[in-house]
Amino acid sequence: MEVEAQAQISVMSGDFNNIYRQIVIAAEHPHLSIPKTEDGKTRKQYHPFLDRSLMLFSVGIGAAVAFGMGVARKNAADKKTKGL
Repeated sequence: MEVEAQAQISVMSGDFNNIYRQIVIAAEHPHLSIPKTEDGKTRKQYHPFLDRSLMLFSVGIGAAVAFGMGVARKNAADKKTKGL
């Protein structure tokens, strides 16, 4: 990582506002100084795919559980009516 050179401040030209703004921006957005890596780019590409896959899997499991509960209730109702 590189360290930026110190900023020169001139009292005569009134650079205090610019320096203050740079400090505030760096404090509000510290992530902007972190360099992007290839690993981060590939992870960002596959993240939506992983999210969609997990959502599809969750919906499938929910549907299977709901179907199973329906079949179990139907079987229980059939046993009850046959037993009477």
